[in-house]
Amino acid sequence: MKALIFRETGEPKSVLKLAEIPTLPLAPGEALVRVLLSPINPSDLHMVRGRYGYQPELPASPGAEGVGIVEALGPGVQGPIVGTRVVWVHAWHTWREIIVCPVDRLVPVPDGLNDPAAATSCTNPLTAWALTRSSHNLKEGDWLLQTAAASSVGKLVLQLGQQYRFKTINVIRRREQETIIRNLGGNEVICTADEDLRARLQELTAGKGVERAIDCVAGELGAEIARNLAPAGTMLVYGALSSHRQTDPTKFTMPLFAPRLIYSTATVRGWWLPRWVSSQPLAEVRAATSDLLTMLSNGPLMPPAILRYSFKDFQEAVRLADGEAGQQKVLLDF
Repeated sequence: MKALIFRETGEPKSVLKLAEIPTLPLAPGEALVRVLLSPINPSDLHMVRGRYGYQPELPASPGAEGVGIVEALGPGVQGPIVGTRVVWVHAWHTWREIIVCPVDRLVPVPDGLNDPAAATSCTNPLTAWALTRSSHNLKEGDWLLQTAAASSVGKLVLQLGQQYRFKTINVIRRREQETIIRNLGGNEVICTADEDLRARLQELTAGKGVERAIDCVAGELGAEIARNLAPAGTMLVYGALSSHRQTDPTKFTMPLFAPRLIYSTATVRGWWLPRWVSSQPLAEVRAATSDLLTMLSNGPLMPPAILRYSFKDFQEAVRLADGEAGQQKVLLDF
């Protein structure tokens, strides 16, 4: 089968190659899945550059998300039946024509959901769901602050807020992003380009501080949110400028003010989707993924705009995904 692989870490345009590799034999509990579409996520390019939290033994294929069709089952496996369209959770190396995956990591796709939407149903939607509904356990009427509110995950958080009736304080960098936030049901907006973040947070929380926050920016902005946490408040940091191209070490630093942290007994904690998935019962992760697929199919969640490229045109696809595609998700078509 054909696969995109890298034998050393480096710039994707230099180290990614199209190669012919053997298909692995099926073991008990596994399924052979023919990949239809697999997106290019920032985490994939992090991995190729050697900067991701999980670095595989090389040579390896990037990719951790996608949609495919079950073609064969290993010895003793009862389902899903051959021909079932599926997505997968906590599986790696998906930029290839065929993957071998444990069947308990496969989730069937509803008939009404198209392939591109299904292919992008896990990384960002599951991140947004897990941050808000699992790790923060938000209930109706609860408030959540999020940075980079107009990002892909940020917009999904807003849609989940509408679905589950929690409220949001949304921090953005550019005033023109406010329309996006308001249209998706965001309750409060703070634009750091023309507003004082600390003053606005004090105003919005009546001086009590923020009880729950999620941050994917880090740096000074993340530190300022941490300084404005309420007593016993919690901030989950799940990104650092969300950029696989960032190389300035200062952008990854959060200068926390220790006395404020000590006396408020607030918590600032790192959060990473693969770590969350591995810490949860797999059945619950699959159930959450199935619910998200249903929400994408029935309308509460909107899939992203997509750009679709044959895997043979991976150089152009990677170039666009590396910055020029903007909010559009680039999919590799296998």
